[in-house]
Amino acid sequence: MLTKPKSSFDQSNEKKHIVIAKWPLAVLGAVVVVSTIALATPPAGVVSNVILAQGTTVISLKEKITVGDNWNLDLENKGQSEFYMQDLVVGPGGYTGWHSHPGLLLVTVKEGSIDFYDKDCVKRTYGAGQSFTESAEPHNALNSGSGNAHLLVAYIIKKGEPRRIESPQPKCGEILGLR
Repeated sequence: MLTKPKSSFDQSNEKKHIVIAKWPLAVLGAVVVVSTIALATPPAGVVSNVILAQGTTVISLKEKITVGDNWNLDLENKGQSEFYMQDLVVGPGGYTGWHSHPGLLLVTVKEGSIDFYDKDCVKRTYGAGQSFTESAEPHNALNSGSGNAHLLVAYIIKKGEPRRIESPQPKCGEILGLR
């Protein structure tokens, strides 16, 4: 009868080594997740945040529009997109926190005003009746006024992606005291 040669690294030890090897990866993963959460700057002072509608495109977007001699718009993507319509109210002193989006947002200030800070902390203030865009670059919006800032937002983002991606506060945000 043939016997299997003994090995100093038998199968039961092999399983233990695999489990042990997974522990450092799990710890590293947990540290990365906790670090990301710790660095993120969540919103504060949001009075209302309502998604009014959501829909998915059936085909890729390919719109090329020209009106007159001095205005045109080109909007094209590959793959499917999701559209969202959002009604957002930020109270006095409230802010969105540093974040980005996997697509393009069209924002109109319906009431009040909002201070928009880009990734380099360049501030632009938008008041009622004014519009701006948000995209894949980290940004933060702050209501420094005494009344609510009411924003209507239209999203065009890659299908299946989250609407919002948390971002760490940039150094310029720390210096300016932005959350």
